[in-house]
Amino acid sequence: MKRLLLTLCAAATLLTASAQKPETHVYLCFGQSNMEGNAKIEDVDRENIDPRFTMMAAVDFPQMKRKMGKTYPAVPPLCRENTGLTPVDYFGRTMVENLPQNVSICVINVAIGGCDIKAFMKDSIASYCTKCPDWMVGMLKAYDNNPYKRLVDMAKIAQKKGGVIKGILLHQGETNTGQEPWLGMVKSVYDDLMKDLNLNPNEVPLLAGEVVNSDRGGVCAGHNPLINRLHEVIPNAHAISSSACPENFDQLHFTAEGYRMLGRRYAFKMLQLQGITPKDNSNPRANLLVSPVMHIMKFRFDRAKNQMVEDENGGTLRSATFNVYAPNAKKVEFSSQFTDGLKPMVKNANGVWSITLTPAKPDIYPYNFVVDGVSISDPANMNVFPNENFKASLFEVPDGRMLYTIKDVPHGKVTYMTYKSDELKVNRPLIVYTPAEYDQNPNKKYPVFYLVSGTTDTEETWYKVGKFNTILDNLIAEGKAVPMIVVLPYGNMLHGTPNPATMDAVPMYQQFTRVLTNEIMPFVEKNFRTKNDRESRAIAGFSRGGGQSQYAAFSNPDKFANMASFSSYLIPEAMDKEFSSLMTKENMKKNFKVLWYGVGKDDFLYKNVQTHLDYFKQKGIDYKYKETDGGHTWMNARDYLAEVYQLLFK
Repeated sequence: MKRLLLTLCAAATLLTASAQKPETHVYLCFGQSNMEGNAKIEDVDRENIDPRFTMMAAVDFPQMKRKMGKTYPAVPPLCRENTGLTPVDYFGRTMVENLPQNVSICVINVAIGGCDIKAFMKDSIASYCTKCPDWMVGMLKAYDNNPYKRLVDMAKIAQKKGGVIKGILLHQGETNTGQEPWLGMVKSVYDDLMKDLNLNPNEVPLLAGEVVNSDRGGVCAGHNPLINRLHEVIPNAHAISSSACPENFDQLHFTAEGYRMLGRRYAFKMLQLQGITPKDNSNPRANLLVSPVMHIMKFRFDRAKNQMVEDENGGTLRSATFNVYAPNAKKVEFSSQFTDGLKPMVKNANGVWSITLTPAKPDIYPYNFVVDGVSISDPANMNVFPNENFKASLFEVPDGRMLYTIKDVPHGKVTYMTYKSDELKVNRPLIVYTPAEYDQNPNKKYPVFYLVSGTTDTEETWYKVGKFNTILDNLIAEGKAVPMIVVLPYGNMLHGTPNPATMDAVPMYQQFTRVLTNEIMPFVEKNFRTKNDRESRAIAGFSRGGGQSQYAAFSNPDKFANMASFSSYLIPEAMDKEFSSLMTKENMKKNFKVLWYGVGKDDFLYKNVQTHLDYFKQKGIDYKYKETDGGHTWMNARDYLAEVYQLLFK
């Protein structure tokens, strides 16, 4: 019995030892610049690398003292000296994190930036090398002008050392974007590898990573549908999604974080194919849909220095990509105030619809998606256009020179408030701006500017779309505007908006005037340190708000000496009926220090505004006027506001 127990123990020991026998899984990696590694290697990428993750040098690395055909810890760079981070780095890291301790990972990376798939085809390599661009000559020479053979030679060395080739990683296609024959070319490379290395295609999958995705504005994203069709010609091929992987400014390459994300996805797929559930396959950015994605050129060429320098304005917008997740939609279109009509969007393999566009000039633009005929705002954009009717999002084209850009200047305070309206029998919202110096000058009083939004806008629109506070902050800091209090009332009188081209609008204007003078103004003057003489008050508005502002000012010249109207008008009948005694050259000049009008040439109210101004001309009434390009837009309204700010209370 004792002898039997000893025999069983010995057998168990042998079985345990056999189960723990070291294994080396080898992965062949090839492609062009994204596989070669384009992103800067950061400290985190060189730290905490498991010794079970190794690389076989496919070329000599003189500075790192690596020799071709030898194996080393997988400290980047993994392709050649002076290359960058690649998806292979985090593929290997993730694999060893999830495999048994007796399994190690060895990667062999042969990649050439900008190369055609022909650079890896046995019957095309020689011809390709003779016709390649000059900048590629040195890279091809590093592989003796035969990168395919170098990959195979290194793989055979790994096999002789006991390594088992478990898979092939491909990232290539930018140079072959949209070329249907690419599918057959990749198949020929894969088939040759199977044959030359005596591999079973049923056991050695090909993982092909997508190029920079359409949802990140990838300029070669049109190739991704082909990558997703590789399984049609190679049954054991699997596409690795690049959706949401951050891109470099060139929209061709990934950032370091993009490579990390993509590398993990390669590993997750390989582990899945091996029947292994990753310990943690959660990626905090894997499903993060960003919209809009800004593609900014951060550098410009300085002719005086004859070199690229950082753009002092923060960078120039090259383009922006807009995304919406709608996997079941049949058609998605893009609508905005910087495009002409609806623009079709394209769908990626993850159900994300995208479009990449470049606005003509810096500004803040509203936009929305039309999903199977239904207009929606951008669910991935927190900047929403506050409106009672249409639901749009806001897209700001950055430019450090624009007044709507937040700059390093003192900033005023914006306060959300509520007042009780006896006129309307409801509690009403109110937004009040106080200049940056307000709290530091407890005894100082300030002039007040009442600023009204348009039809279907809310009291927030001048704040979130008009950027009234940022514009004023910057103008005060530049000494171009005086510090003032600005009040944003809600212009909806809760009874609809009558046609302003008829007398039906007058009762609504009258009611707004009562709410303003009897409720809002006393509330503001009670709660803030205001100057309460007529010269220290101003009122202006956009669209319906402009009509309300005119009516309030003309009804109360004893309360307002400054009025501006943006894209709005009052009809002559209303002027004659309501303000006949005021509408003379002498009275208007005596009562209004600022009388200002602005409208766009393409504004649908342009003719109405001209009729209003003709009324003034006929009576000899002086006014200031600005005519701009464009239509009935908040881009124009911001422009008008900036000009009016500089005229008030001086």
